[in-house]
Amino acid sequence: MEMIKVVSSNVVAVGYQGNDLYVDYKSGSYVYKDVPKKVYDGLVNAESKGKYMHANVKGKYEYLRIK
Repeated sequence: MEMIKVVSSNVVAVGYQGNDLYVDYKSGSYVYKDVPKKVYDGLVNAESKGKYMHANVKGKYEYLRIK
């Protein structure tokens, strides 16, 4: 899977495989389960990655810390 580097104060890179969203933060890496592709696309195109994550991903999908 390809991780796309993003410009953000907290998010380093994002990726999507199957229905899973992968996010590398400066503090660690996480996978969010069963995330629709449109949510990933919205994240990639969001002006503020952190605000988008808080509004559309965090607290809405199960996640695991992977690193």
